[in-house]
Amino acid sequence: MTPRAYDKRKRRRKVSDRRFLSGMIGRFLGAVLLALAVFTLATATYYWISFSIGGSVLHEDLVIYRQYARSREVEIDGRTVEQRYYEVEAEPPMRRWELILPAILLNNLLLLVGLSALAVWYARRISGPVHRMSFEIARVLAGEYGIRVRLRRNDEFQELAGLINRLIIRIEEENRE
Repeated sequence: MTPRAYDKRKRRRKVSDRRFLSGMIGRFLGAVLLALAVFTLATATYYWISFSIGGSVLHEDLVIYRQYARSREVEIDGRTVEQRYYEVEAEPPMRRWELILPAILLNNLLLLVGLSALAVWYARRISGPVHRMSFEIARVLAGEYGIRVRLRRNDEFQELAGLINRLIIRIEEENRE
């Protein structure tokens, strides 16, 4: 990175060093994928062990019964009366894994999408100030005076920027002596 005047318009186009940003996003997404793989493997191992010791957790058939309230008109002693009764209908049997597997896959997909968005947002939030601080430090190393690291008000690196500014002031004072 060559030290030159910091262009505010450039900040809109290139917030941070692409290699640093993509590395952060890649590591975070790798950790997310690893966590999802471990969760999926742990679930599969649980069901495999259960099946191995004689359990039939995934091979059980589940039957869902639905109860419906019905009414009909009947004639009693010459009067028409509404009679309520209930019917129970059974849905076709379904294997337990047919219910569990789609839920696990959907859960993993939603976690991956949500955490990917979080990874991109957080990596950009961190890499922008790091890029700005390294740019200003490069200007100081090139011999420019009066350089100060200025970050946004709510930035997480305000304390570090303050320490860097104090270091720059100390270096400038020592160079004047």
